[in-house]
Amino acid sequence: MNNEYFNIKDLTEKLQISNIPDELFSEAFLLDYEKNTLLMSRSMAEVFTDTDHGRKGHISLDELLNYFTAASRSVFLHDLALLKKRKQSKTDSHLDIIKDGTIANILIVMLPLETPGFILGIVHLNFDLTHEHNLQLEETIRQLRQAETVNQLILEGSTDYIYQLDLVNNVCTFSPKAVDVLPLESNTFSNAMDRLLGFIIPEDRSVFLDSFAPFLSGKSKYHRAEYRVKTKFDTVIWIRCQGKGIHDENGNPLMIAGSLIDITEQKAYEERLKNILYYDILTGLKNRNCFEKDMKKHLEDPSATGSVLCIDIHNFKIFNEIFGRDFANKILIEFTRIINLYISDNLGVYRLEGDEFLVHIRENTQEQILEKLIPFQMYLSRERTLEGHVIFIRANIGVAMYPQNGRTSEELIQNANMALLMRSKSNSHQTVFFRSENLDSLNKKYILERVLRQDVADGMKNFHLVFQPVIEVENKTAKYHGAEALLRYQTPDLEGISQEELIETLEYSGLILNVGRWVVKQSIRECKNWHKMGFDLYMNINISAQQVSDKDLISYIRKCCQDADLEPKWLVFELTETSLINNFEIADQFCRDLREMGAGVALDDFGTGYSSFTYLKKLTISQIKIDREYIHQISKDSYNQLFLKCLYDLGSNLGVKICAEGVETEETYQKMLEMGVPLMQGFYFNPPLESEEFRRQISMSR
Repeated sequence: MNNEYFNIKDLTEKLQISNIPDELFSEAFLLDYEKNTLLMSRSMAEVFTDTDHGRKGHISLDELLNYFTAASRSVFLHDLALLKKRKQSKTDSHLDIIKDGTIANILIVMLPLETPGFILGIVHLNFDLTHEHNLQLEETIRQLRQAETVNQLILEGSTDYIYQLDLVNNVCTFSPKAVDVLPLESNTFSNAMDRLLGFIIPEDRSVFLDSFAPFLSGKSKYHRAEYRVKTKFDTVIWIRCQGKGIHDENGNPLMIAGSLIDITEQKAYEERLKNILYYDILTGLKNRNCFEKDMKKHLEDPSATGSVLCIDIHNFKIFNEIFGRDFANKILIEFTRIINLYISDNLGVYRLEGDEFLVHIRENTQEQILEKLIPFQMYLSRERTLEGHVIFIRANIGVAMYPQNGRTSEELIQNANMALLMRSKSNSHQTVFFRSENLDSLNKKYILERVLRQDVADGMKNFHLVFQPVIEVENKTAKYHGAEALLRYQTPDLEGISQEELIETLEYSGLILNVGRWVVKQSIRECKNWHKMGFDLYMNINISAQQVSDKDLISYIRKCCQDADLEPKWLVFELTETSLINNFEIADQFCRDLREMGAGVALDDFGTGYSSFTYLKKLTISQIKIDREYIHQISKDSYNQLFLKCLYDLGSNLGVKICAEGVETEETYQKMLEMGVPLMQGFYFNPPLESEEFRRQISMSR
């Protein structure tokens, strides 16, 4: 501390004393009587140091006493003893000093500080002190005492841990409360830097050192950092450290003081906010915000390649509506587990909202992606039991590859979603890759949905039914058994809408429920018209997967029959595997309810799905409709002939009727007769007919 001087302003600033007249403190000193050393102001040093050997701001007590005459030395030591023993709160004495061979008189006022071992001294070389100066001195002393008292109260009452780090002597002092928490034996300790680093956890030591470096190098007077420390209870807490220090004229650090604040609860709160911001609470997966952040970083590499899969659960809405939200949430959790297990080695799995998930993978070609998804799709093809319910979970997958399908997270989500929306009824549960031509198709799809919604709202405007005859062969004689009701839609606003596009749009828009009920009602009325004409014919009505899950559909069918005065036995409801696959229990109960009502149940498109024979065994089916794939060119396909014969024998044993779809030629018709198939349907007999034309045809068949 050579060439350093005491400045009363440093002390007053620390103790928060105001309005102290500068002229009273041009000569002042701070006495450490434990070490018998004085730190003097620059003006005082000019009086009490030898100019030949260079002035210095600190001297020993003995050096100071050498300047006093013998009598004055005794008075000074007496005043000092009184202050040490706290017998007086202040002393003021006129003393003689010898300077340059002459004797001069000075006034020294001393008072002890609250900090043990220190006495503040004020020296007045101008002895013509006025009464006002004495009053100012008294006020200064009062302020010093009050400030020290306040300072002590702050130290004792603060919840922070106050510290002072002496970098010259490598000594640190904490407020007493710090000892209750930090691994310290006492609140003052040497070898300070090593001890401080010792209770900072290893991972955060670099945080402390990096943040402390600007102060150590003299570039800053401040130090701020947040890091974790180990407590004396072997726990870890978060600390915010902030302090201000001083340097010598060469920029070397001398001392820093400040506080440590326990911010553990704040950090826990921030972590909870982070989890809400970046993670899905239900599944624990990252969310859309996190996907955007991760992708932004990943795509900073211009050579980056990969793909984003947009995956949703097919007909998830049905699980939600039938079993409730809690069960649907369990399905989401199970689906998360399956994705993590069977689409492994991914770059991230995210849940957007509802049943929509994103998977970021490295693969960048269709072949690689399809191969990666094989285990996932095979596992999903199995039935599973969840909470006592037997269910099937099916996935729809849309793929956007980068860089070819997008260079931002938003583009990749949008294009993967677009590919997902472009899946058709025929390729449900399959993987669809984004193509630029999807944009036009999707635009058409949105327009179609808008027009359909308006027409449904307008009382099923532009909708009508046609009826394709079902022919029964008995003793090699063909006759009308009934007809299958088929939905048709024509509007001048849109041209060229395929039947597949119509049904698909009705299903994903949710309009299928309202339209489906309309089909049921109109079909029952038309069937009653046939009966009024004297023809006891059956009406086949198609039921979609969403309608199977409609809790009120059974009661609606019953009411429509009552209103039309038609017995339900004349109705056959056709269900495809898609209608059954989402939840077997729901489908089974639906079939039972129909059978109890007296209606028939047909398994449509038999043989095209994974589990057709499983449904045949477990469900109360009254009719099997063989898919046209097995009927087309059956006369030349021995495998299909064998398949149909086995199925016919099985149906006969089970009491289930067989109906062949897609009979289009005389050759196929004769083969069906030869094999004994009792019910047939196809263009060989009639295409779908308008209601009036169908009535005319059956009238002509008398």
